Amino acid sequence: MVVRNRCPETGNEEILVTAAKFQERYEGPTGPADANGYRAYRPRGVEMQYFIVRDVDGSFTFEAPWGEPMIARPGDAIVRNPNDPKDTYRIAAAAFACTYEIVRPAQ
Repeated sequence: MVVRNRCPETGNEEILVTAAKFQERYEGPTGPADANGYRAYRPRGVEMQYFIVRDVDGSFTFEAPWGEPMIARPGDAIVRNPNDPKDTYRIAAAAFACTYEIVRPAQ
C-alpha cells in the first residue's frame, strides 16, 4: 500500500506499507477518494515507543526493517512497535512533528 502523510512541511511524503501492516495500523476509509485517488484512513494499533535523537548522539546509521541502511540525525525520532522490536525505524523530525500524536512523553 502507498501511504501519503498529510504533512506539507515534508512534501506529503509517501511510504510503502505491506497490506498486512496496513490492516494492523489503519481503519477505514473514512471518506471518498480525493482527486489523486487517495482516501483518508484513521490510524490504530499499539502505542509506539520512541525517543528523539539528541545532538550529543550525533548522526548514526542502523538497518531498517526492510534491510536498507537508515540514517538518523539529531531531532529525528526512532520509533518502535513494542510488540515487534524488529519494527524499528526513523521518522524525520518535521514528519514526526506533524504526523504523530504524543500520548506519553518519551522518558
